[in-house]
Amino acid sequence: MEIKLTRQPLFINETLLDTTVEQPIECDALLPDYCPDIVRILKCTVVPAVTSRRAAAGRLEVEGMADITVLYVSGGDGIAKAQYKVPFARTIDLRGSAEDAGVTVTARADYVNCRAVNQRRLDIRGAVVLAVRVCATREEQAVSAGEGGGLQLRGEECRGTRAMGRAVREEHIGETLELAYGKPPIQSIVRWGAVPRIVECRAEGGRALVKGELGLHILYCSTGGTYEVMEYAVPFSTAVELEGLDENCLCDAVAEVTSLTLEPAADGAGENRNITLDADVQVSVSGFMPYESRVCSDCYSTQYPCAFHTKNASVQRVDRVAKESFSHKENLPMPENVESVLDLWCDVGGTDARPDGDGSVLVEGRLTVIMLARMTDGEIYCFDKLLDLQHDAAVGEGMTMDARLSAAGCAFAFTGGDTMEVRCDLLLEGPVYAMDRVTLVDEITVDEKNPKTGGATPGLYIYMADPGETLWEIAKRYNTCIDKIAEENPEQEGGGRRILLIPV
Repeated sequence: MEIKLTRQPLFINETLLDTTVEQPIECDALLPDYCPDIVRILKCTVVPAVTSRRAAAGRLEVEGMADITVLYVSGGDGIAKAQYKVPFARTIDLRGSAEDAGVTVTARADYVNCRAVNQRRLDIRGAVVLAVRVCATREEQAVSAGEGGGLQLRGEECRGTRAMGRAVREEHIGETLELAYGKPPIQSIVRWGAVPRIVECRAEGGRALVKGELGLHILYCSTGGTYEVMEYAVPFSTAVELEGLDENCLCDAVAEVTSLTLEPAADGAGENRNITLDADVQVSVSGFMPYESRVCSDCYSTQYPCAFHTKNASVQRVDRVAKESFSHKENLPMPENVESVLDLWCDVGGTDARPDGDGSVLVEGRLTVIMLARMTDGEIYCFDKLLDLQHDAAVGEGMTMDARLSAAGCAFAFTGGDTMEVRCDLLLEGPVYAMDRVTLVDEITVDEKNPKTGGATPGLYIYMADPGETLWEIAKRYNTCIDKIAEENPEQEGGGRRILLIPV
């Protein structure tokens, strides 16, 4: 009698590439005609954004734009600003086929050095770190059941998550923002910080419906010469097409600002009390579909010699997409002769997450606090402070996390003496998952020409099972059917030492 095997699909999510590469950024720049001469450089920042990513023919092509902002003191003793956009491109070799893979590329500034060659010329040198991850899904056909030839299969339920790939959509935001009541009109916008946040993401009919908001922090110089801060939350929404998504899927959405301009605008009275916002936000969505499959990890035949082959597989099971807000507080010494703080913000550097026991993940990163301050002599200076950041995130026993850390805001308060308390509001996001190791029966051969001989005499045996000994192990030892043992011994699986009836 020929045996018949039933197979079910098992989806193996493989990481084809997980690395970081350094991309140099160089800019030999002249000041635009409308910018005043340089007296002293305060701060140079680089905000990189990945604009496209293409995987094909064994390589990954990445393109992006680095937005460079130079704050400096001009001849009028105020803060002036010069901005430059520097494109970059990088080709990275891949292993394996990546045509249908999910590609994630994020960029962050590593370092930047800026010096004034003369009053109108800047030499800017720095680097951007590209974090690249390419994941693909491979389908395995695992034996789930079989019949014929006295075949006995040890079946186990396996829960996994199938990666549905990644899709990207760019959304344009155009708004006119108004100053708060009582704020003086704008003379010039000095700097801004823009942080896009995902508020909601749900799957429906082959697409992900995403709602978010763009958090803006703006420092401007008023017509009266004072420096003022304004904050806004600008909502946006979009639909990202991703084949196969339905309401049972989990979605992980990430938003990134690829371009942004802010310009003062006049109100009805002719005063610059409005701000024109023109921004592009790129929304990337990864989809995860949960599934259940029955796999067989062991087998034997009660009638014939049986040979089989097994292999191991790692099955990813995404539990949820976590989102946690927390604050990092630290008392910092004030630099000498500071009269007032004009603005304060923070940047998050590289993030690493690793299991820390007791169902938690230790998230580590670098936090840079930047302060623009006016000194007692009237001069303006910029101060940086690099802080080590650690945070324990509860994810669940056996779980880990692909952690993303971003700065949602920053505030300070003077605590007396020469210290200030800085509070950085941070957002931790990312998929929480487990990797389950399973054993799969791959091929089974039954020798029907040589029936088994010399087994136990048919009958009903009494067996004293050891603690933890399974019915499968006992059935295999006695060359009998596990279902018959279960019928004779209801509710006897597992537990301590026990007496069992074994039908042979």
